[in-house]
Amino acid sequence: MKRFFFMLLVLVVGTPLLGHASPKPTYVWNQLREGLRYTSFSIAVEGDQRTTVHAFAIDPHRFRIDVVTAGSSETTGASIATLGARHHALVAINGGFFTPGYRSIGLLVQNGKTINRLHQTSWWSIFTLDGATPSIKRPQDFAVTSTMRMALQAGPRLVVDGRIPRLKGGRTARSAIGITQGGHVVLVATEGAGLTMRELAERMTWSRWQGGLECDHAMNLDGGGSTQLWAKVGKFNLTLPGFSTITNGIAVFPY
Repeated sequence: MKRFFFMLLVLVVGTPLLGHASPKPTYVWNQLREGLRYTSFSIAVEGDQRTTVHAFAIDPHRFRIDVVTAGSSETTGASIATLGARHHALVAINGGFFTPGYRSIGLLVQNGKTINRLHQTSWWSIFTLDGATPSIKRPQDFAVTSTMRMALQAGPRLVVDGRIPRLKGGRTARSAIGITQGGHVVLVATEGAGLTMRELAERMTWSRWQGGLECDHAMNLDGGGSTQLWAKVGKFNLTLPGFSTITNGIAVFPY
Protein backbone atom coordinates (compact mmCIF):
# COMPACT_ATOMS: atom_id res chain seq x y z
CA MET A 1 0.00 0.00 0.00
CA LYS A 2 2.83 2.41 0.83
CA ARG A 3 4.40 1.67 -2.55
CA PHE A 4 1.07 2.47 -4.27
CA PHE A 5 0.78 5.91 -2.59
CA PHE A 6 4.44 6.63 -3.36
CA MET A 7 3.95 5.94 -7.07
CA LEU A 8 0.75 8.00 -7.10
CA LEU A 9 2.63 10.93 -5.54
CA VAL A 10 5.34 10.69 -8.20
CA LEU A 11 2.73 10.79 -10.98
CA VAL A 12 0.83 13.74 -9.51
CA VAL A 13 3.85 15.83 -8.55
CA GLY A 14 6.31 14.76 -11.23
CA THR A 15 4.19 15.30 -14.35
CA PRO A 16 3.89 19.12 -14.06
CA LEU A 17 7.59 19.36 -13.34
CA LEU A 18 8.41 17.48 -16.54
CA GLY A 19 6.08 19.73 -18.52
CA HIS A 20 7.62 22.84 -16.98
CA ALA A 21 11.09 21.69 -18.00
CA SER A 22 10.21 21.41 -21.71
CA PRO A 23 12.70 23.39 -23.82
CA LYS A 24 11.57 26.50 -25.69
CA PRO A 25 12.85 27.96 -28.97
CA THR A 26 15.10 30.99 -28.58
CA TYR A 27 13.05 33.12 -30.99
CA VAL A 28 9.59 33.34 -32.57
CA TRP A 29 8.79 33.64 -36.27
CA ASN A 30 6.40 36.49 -37.09
CA GLN A 31 4.20 35.89 -40.11
CA LEU A 32 4.10 38.97 -42.35
CA ARG A 33 2.13 37.19 -45.07
CA GLU A 34 1.29 33.57 -45.61
CA GLY A 35 4.59 32.03 -46.69
CA LEU A 36 6.69 35.02 -45.58
CA ARG A 37 8.04 35.21 -42.01
CA TYR A 38 10.52 37.41 -40.14
CA THR A 39 12.50 37.03 -36.93
CA SER A 40 15.40 38.67 -35.14
CA PHE A 41 17.40 37.60 -32.13
CA SER A 42 20.51 38.73 -30.31
CA ILE A 43 23.54 36.56 -29.59
CA ALA A 44 26.66 37.16 -27.51
CA VAL A 45 30.00 37.12 -29.32
CA GLU A 46 33.36 38.33 -28.01
CA GLY A 47 33.35 39.71 -24.48
CA ASP A 48 30.20 41.73 -23.87
CA GLN A 49 29.59 42.43 -27.57
CA ARG A 50 26.38 41.28 -29.24
CA THR A 51 25.15 40.62 -32.76
CA THR A 52 21.53 40.85 -33.89
CA VAL A 53 20.54 38.30 -36.52
CA HIS A 54 17.76 39.39 -38.89
CA ALA A 55 16.14 36.61 -40.93
CA PHE A 56 13.31 36.15 -43.42
CA ALA A 57 11.90 32.74 -44.37
CA ILE A 58 10.21 32.61 -47.79
CA ASP A 59 8.09 29.93 -49.43
CA PRO A 60 9.21 30.03 -53.11
CA HIS A 61 5.86 28.57 -54.17
CA ARG A 62 4.12 31.70 -52.89
CA PHE A 63 6.68 34.41 -53.68
CA ARG A 64 8.98 35.18 -56.59
CA ILE A 65 12.66 35.47 -55.74
CA ASP A 66 14.92 37.14 -58.29
CA VAL A 67 18.11 39.08 -58.87
CA VAL A 68 18.09 42.89 -58.85
CA THR A 69 20.92 45.04 -60.18
CA ALA A 70 22.03 48.64 -60.17
CA GLY A 71 21.28 50.54 -63.37
CA SER A 72 23.87 51.25 -66.04
CA SER A 73 23.90 54.92 -65.04
CA GLU A 74 24.69 54.02 -61.41
CA THR A 75 28.41 53.75 -61.99
CA THR A 76 29.17 53.59 -58.28
CA GLY A 77 26.42 51.13 -57.40
CA ALA A 78 23.31 51.65 -55.28
CA SER A 79 22.00 50.69 -51.86
CA ILE A 80 19.76 47.64 -51.45
CA ALA A 81 17.08 50.01 -50.09
CA THR A 82 17.16 51.90 -53.40
CA LEU A 83 17.02 48.70 -55.45
CA GLY A 84 14.28 47.14 -53.33
CA ALA A 85 12.04 50.21 -53.43
CA ARG A 86 12.65 50.80 -57.14
CA HIS A 87 11.58 47.28 -58.07
CA HIS A 88 8.63 47.24 -55.63
CA ALA A 89 10.08 44.31 -53.72
CA LEU A 90 8.89 43.09 -50.34
CA VAL A 91 12.37 42.13 -49.10
CA ALA A 92 15.83 42.70 -50.58
CA ILE A 93 19.35 41.76 -49.48
CA ASN A 94 22.81 42.36 -50.93
CA GLY A 95 24.06 39.63 -53.25
CA GLY A 96 27.32 38.70 -54.95
CA PHE A 97 30.76 40.18 -55.45
CA PHE A 98 31.84 43.11 -57.62
CA THR A 99 35.03 44.87 -58.71
CA PRO A 100 36.32 48.19 -57.29
CA GLY A 101 34.91 49.67 -60.50
CA TYR A 102 31.43 48.37 -59.60
CA ARG A 103 31.13 45.56 -62.10
CA SER A 104 29.44 42.39 -60.86
CA ILE A 105 31.61 39.27 -60.65
CA GLY A 106 29.99 35.86 -60.93
CA LEU A 107 26.88 34.34 -62.43
CA LEU A 108 23.65 36.31 -62.39
CA VAL A 109 20.46 34.87 -63.91
CA GLN A 110 17.53 37.26 -63.77
CA ASN A 111 14.01 36.16 -64.76
CA GLY A 112 15.49 33.18 -66.59
CA LYS A 113 18.06 35.24 -68.54
CA THR A 114 21.82 35.17 -67.90
CA ILE A 115 22.94 38.77 -67.37
CA ASN A 116 26.43 38.07 -65.98
CA ARG A 117 28.66 35.12 -66.75
CA LEU A 118 29.82 32.31 -64.48
CA HIS A 119 33.11 32.82 -62.61
CA GLN A 120 35.25 29.68 -62.37
CA THR A 121 36.38 29.88 -58.77
CA SER A 122 36.16 26.52 -57.01
CA TRP A 123 35.33 27.82 -53.51
CA TRP A 124 32.48 30.03 -54.74
CA SER A 125 28.96 28.65 -55.00
CA ILE A 126 25.69 29.35 -56.80
CA PHE A 127 22.21 29.73 -55.37
CA THR A 128 19.56 28.80 -57.95
CA LEU A 129 15.81 28.52 -58.24
CA ASP A 130 14.75 25.92 -60.77
CA GLY A 131 11.01 26.41 -60.89
CA ALA A 132 10.22 26.72 -57.18
CA THR A 133 13.04 24.39 -56.11
CA PRO A 134 16.04 26.11 -54.49
CA SER A 135 19.55 24.65 -54.48
CA ILE A 136 23.15 25.64 -53.82
CA LYS A 137 25.77 24.17 -56.15
CA ARG A 138 29.46 24.35 -56.89
CA PRO A 139 30.35 26.02 -60.23
CA GLN A 140 31.55 22.68 -61.62
CA ASP A 141 28.16 21.10 -60.85
CA PHE A 142 26.10 23.92 -62.33
CA ALA A 143 24.19 23.84 -65.62
CA VAL A 144 21.58 26.26 -66.94
CA THR A 145 18.14 24.68 -67.43
CA SER A 146 15.07 25.90 -69.31
CA THR A 147 13.11 26.12 -66.05
CA MET A 148 15.72 28.09 -64.10
CA ARG A 149 14.24 31.34 -62.82
CA MET A 150 17.25 32.91 -61.16
CA ALA A 151 20.81 32.29 -60.03
CA LEU A 152 23.39 34.25 -58.08
CA GLN A 153 27.02 33.32 -57.50
CA ALA A 154 28.81 34.20 -54.26
CA GLY A 155 30.32 31.97 -51.61
CA PRO A 156 31.65 30.02 -49.95
CA ARG A 157 29.13 27.36 -48.94
CA LEU A 158 28.45 27.52 -45.20
CA VAL A 159 26.35 24.37 -44.79
CA VAL A 160 26.35 21.31 -47.06
CA ASP A 161 23.76 18.60 -46.33
CA GLY A 162 23.55 19.78 -42.73
CA ARG A 163 27.32 19.78 -42.22
CA ILE A 164 29.69 22.72 -41.86
CA PRO A 165 32.77 22.56 -44.10
CA ARG A 166 36.14 24.04 -43.23
CA LEU A 167 35.82 27.83 -43.25
CA LYS A 168 38.20 30.77 -42.88
CA GLY A 169 38.18 33.00 -39.82
CA GLY A 170 37.69 36.73 -39.61
CA ARG A 171 34.93 38.59 -37.79
CA THR A 172 32.77 41.01 -39.80
CA ALA A 173 29.19 41.83 -40.74
CA ARG A 174 27.67 38.88 -42.59
CA SER A 175 24.83 38.09 -44.98
CA ALA A 176 23.76 34.68 -46.22
CA ILE A 177 21.10 32.65 -47.99
CA GLY A 178 19.96 29.22 -46.83
CA ILE A 179 17.54 26.42 -47.64
CA THR A 180 15.51 24.56 -45.03
CA GLN A 181 14.63 20.88 -45.19
CA GLY A 182 11.11 21.91 -46.24
CA GLY A 183 12.44 23.89 -49.21
CA HIS A 184 11.96 27.40 -47.83
CA VAL A 185 14.55 30.08 -48.57
CA VAL A 186 16.09 31.95 -45.64
CA LEU A 187 17.73 35.38 -46.04
CA VAL A 188 20.01 36.49 -43.20
CA ALA A 189 21.92 39.65 -42.31
CA THR A 190 23.72 40.57 -39.09
CA GLU A 191 23.81 43.87 -37.24
CA GLY A 192 26.25 44.96 -34.55
CA ALA A 193 29.40 43.01 -33.69
CA GLY A 194 30.57 40.79 -36.54
CA LEU A 195 30.56 37.02 -36.82
CA THR A 196 33.10 34.60 -38.20
CA MET A 197 31.97 32.38 -41.06
CA ARG A 198 31.96 29.44 -38.69
CA GLU A 199 29.69 31.26 -36.23
CA LEU A 200 27.35 32.23 -39.06
CA ALA A 201 27.30 28.65 -40.38
CA GLU A 202 26.41 27.35 -36.93
CA ARG A 203 23.50 29.76 -36.69
CA MET A 204 22.32 28.76 -40.16
CA THR A 205 22.19 25.03 -39.37
CA TRP A 206 21.40 24.83 -35.62
CA SER A 207 17.83 24.18 -34.44
CA ARG A 208 15.56 26.93 -33.09
CA TRP A 209 16.19 25.54 -29.60
CA GLN A 210 19.90 26.24 -30.10
CA GLY A 211 19.33 29.69 -31.61
CA GLY A 212 19.66 28.59 -35.23
CA LEU A 213 17.68 28.80 -38.47
CA GLU A 214 17.51 25.09 -39.36
CA CYS A 215 19.02 25.24 -42.85
CA ASP A 216 20.39 22.08 -44.47
CA HIS A 217 22.21 24.17 -47.08
CA ALA A 218 23.57 27.72 -46.93
CA MET A 219 26.03 30.00 -48.66
CA ASN A 220 27.74 33.23 -47.74
CA LEU A 221 26.82 36.41 -49.60
CA ASP A 222 29.16 39.38 -50.02
CA GLY A 223 29.66 40.56 -46.44
CA GLY A 224 31.53 43.28 -44.61
CA GLY A 225 30.53 46.76 -45.73
CA SER A 226 28.26 45.28 -48.40
CA THR A 227 25.96 43.65 -45.83
CA GLN A 228 22.57 45.37 -46.02
CA LEU A 229 18.91 44.43 -45.81
CA TRP A 230 15.62 46.17 -46.62
CA ALA A 231 11.96 45.21 -46.27
CA LYS A 232 8.56 46.80 -46.69
CA VAL A 233 5.63 44.44 -46.12
CA GLY A 234 2.42 46.26 -45.23
CA LYS A 235 3.11 48.18 -42.01
CA PHE A 236 6.35 46.27 -41.42
CA ASN A 237 9.46 48.24 -42.39
CA LEU A 238 13.12 47.39 -41.91
CA THR A 239 16.25 49.09 -43.18
CA LEU A 240 19.68 47.74 -42.30
CA PRO A 241 22.08 50.01 -44.22
CA GLY A 242 25.51 48.97 -45.40
CA PHE A 243 28.73 50.95 -45.43
CA SER A 244 29.08 50.71 -49.21
CA THR A 245 26.91 50.63 -52.28
CA ILE A 246 26.49 47.38 -54.24
CA THR A 247 25.85 46.24 -57.79
CA ASN A 248 23.45 43.33 -57.27
CA GLY A 249 21.15 41.72 -54.75
CA ILE A 250 18.37 39.23 -54.15
CA ALA A 251 14.77 40.42 -53.84
CA VAL A 252 11.42 38.87 -52.92
CA PHE A 253 8.27 39.80 -54.84
CA PRO A 254 4.58 38.90 -54.64
CA TYR A 255 3.28 36.78 -57.51
